[in-house]
Amino acid sequence: MAVGDGAVGVGVVGLEHLHVFELVHGLRAAGARVLAHTGGGTLTPEFSGWLPESRTTDREGVLSDPEVDLVVLAGVPADRADDAVAALTAGRSVLADKPGVTTLGQLDRVCDAVAASPGRWWVLFTERFGVPAVRHAAELARAGAIGRVVAVQGSAPHRAAFASRPAWFADPTRAGSLLVDLATHQVDQFLAVTGATEARVVHAASGNVAAPELPEVHDVAELVLEGGGARGVHRVDFLEADGFPAWGDVRLVVTGTDGRLEVRTPVVHGDAGEPELWITDGESHRRVEVPDRATWAEDLLADLADGGERLMSREHPVAVSRIVLEAEACAVPWTP
Repeated sequence: MAVGDGAVGVGVVGLEHLHVFELVHGLRAAGARVLAHTGGGTLTPEFSGWLPESRTTDREGVLSDPEVDLVVLAGVPADRADDAVAALTAGRSVLADKPGVTTLGQLDRVCDAVAASPGRWWVLFTERFGVPAVRHAAELARAGAIGRVVAVQGSAPHRAAFASRPAWFADPTRAGSLLVDLATHQVDQFLAVTGATEARVVHAASGNVAAPELPEVHDVAELVLEGGGARGVHRVDFLEADGFPAWGDVRLVVTGTDGRLEVRTPVVHGDAGEPELWITDGESHRRVEVPDRATWAEDLLADLADGGERLMSREHPVAVSRIVLEAEACAVPWTP
């Protein structure tokens, strides 16, 4: 089925990360049809039970289906570039879970495939596109609600839960490093908030401070960026304590010449609510109502139909990927 003639057909390659359910749910809610998925993944049984109408096949079976317009990638991160190149070469568009690539060589191959294909390559950074408060904070900052943005602070503590994760998660050659994986969210937010199309890595560090049984795994990292006239200081980690009533306590603070925007998760009576957006300016300190608007999936499907850039520019996932890979390459050891 050609895009624009009816419901977009979706195929799924790789069922290794739980984000696949968020990505596919969003697309289905926006009107897409899930036609096929690959077997053999850690999450294949759950996915097949959730969507029994989606046939189980291999990668070639997904890519050869003439009704598949968009391929969702949620396999082992180190495999996503090969899957993206195969899908793009087959004339399909790609929506990858983050990280879309784990090496600079992979990124170059994906860029070459995009240049030779009619398809698009998106990477979904769910900490912005899946959180309305973060997305609206970026929109307000870009619109000048707090004057000129001069500083961005982002923190993203996650609960480690290493024992419950698949074996590949503890192998940085398969999963990508902490900076390459989690910090994609913070780099995405920095570019979105400042309006910059690129950023310079001023400093990066990472290390293992709380998981001696997994010496190859880094569980804390920091990243300092400059771009768009602003400076960004970001920390990501797997150090979230079990007492927090959610998977993590992601925060964003954007400081401008005329005020401040903050996104934080409220905890009421021991339960975590939806992240809230607050603004402090010359008028007051107040919570901002986040307006109803198109979802990320609606934007993506509209872009797929007409070649637009509602969701993100074509260059954005490339820029985010390149920045985190450069950060990993220059990172120094985390030391007290």
